[in-house]
Amino acid sequence: MKHVIFLGWIRKGKPADCGETMKNQLLIHRIEELGVKCRQVDFKGWRKRPWVFIQLLWDIVVHKDETLIMSTSTINTYPMMKLMKRIGWKQNTVHWVIGGTLGDKTKQGIFQSSVIGYMKHTLVESDLMMKQLEECGIRGVKEVPNFKPITYYPQLPQKHNNGVTRFVFLSRIMPEKGCDYILEAARLLNEDGYKNRFCIDFYGKIDDMYQDAFLKKLNEMDNVNYAGFLNLREANGYDTLATYDAMLFPTYWKGEGMAGVFIDAFISGVPMILSDWAHNRAFVEEGVTGLFVPVHDVPALKEKMRECLDGKYDLNYMAKKCQTHADYYNINKVITKNLLKEIDILD
Repeated sequence: MKHVIFLGWIRKGKPADCGETMKNQLLIHRIEELGVKCRQVDFKGWRKRPWVFIQLLWDIVVHKDETLIMSTSTINTYPMMKLMKRIGWKQNTVHWVIGGTLGDKTKQGIFQSSVIGYMKHTLVESDLMMKQLEECGIRGVKEVPNFKPITYYPQLPQKHNNGVTRFVFLSRIMPEKGCDYILEAARLLNEDGYKNRFCIDFYGKIDDMYQDAFLKKLNEMDNVNYAGFLNLREANGYDTLATYDAMLFPTYWKGEGMAGVFIDAFISGVPMILSDWAHNRAFVEEGVTGLFVPVHDVPALKEKMRECLDGKYDLNYMAKKCQTHADYYNINKVITKNLLKEIDILD
């Protein structure tokens, strides 16, 4: 059986607790489904397990003929990449990029293109980042979008049910994800007399530093609620998500790549109102699967929400388009034997 060395935040044997561990757990499972065993080097919580560096060194030296997959934020592996280049280490290397900043940081010189390019294969989530890296002279770059197993599509209810538009936020709850902007837009809509025509539910982990401020603002509005966690490992989680009319995602988080929440929204047929930030336009089509607002622009967000309340957009049409688009991100169609052959894992 073929083997690879898989380096990244994995949280082996435990439930995923962030986007990176979720992606890596799914990726490892799919690679092994395709007949390739992964030697897992789990750097999640490495400070409590410093011996993981010994494991990594052992695997790379003893199994030098095997492919090394580095699936984590570049900042975590960049020193290792520099060392590999400096000593001329020869091994089939796959840099499976997490997040959306590598292209910008390489163009700015924060990461040297000669170091990034020393990896034989660089897999990125968006066409924009692929072009950025190619402009820096890096070869072997391939676009491989984020993915999820898709085994279920919920039925789509009619939007604007009972005359109330239901908005949802589903991500880590912190200012950088645009949560303050959502709360302010809701307050402005309430002042304009729309209070009984919409509601907003927030799902996700509240950032510890933000909790008091978030809950204080939340408690000032009856039509805005914190709904806890939404379990999307089960079909009824997607059934719940499908009951919403639109998803709010006015993010300005610096590390934004292709968040898994995009795929969740597509599966559930929930069009997005989102910021024109980072790589978002690579994944969402204006007027088809989502609606864009400028970054940091609360009046624009409020206006776009109001237009949805007033029926300017056919959200039922957009919901169907979302579900059609979701299949593009099905892990079984993204991670294939052909892909593993292209990156020299399979013959």
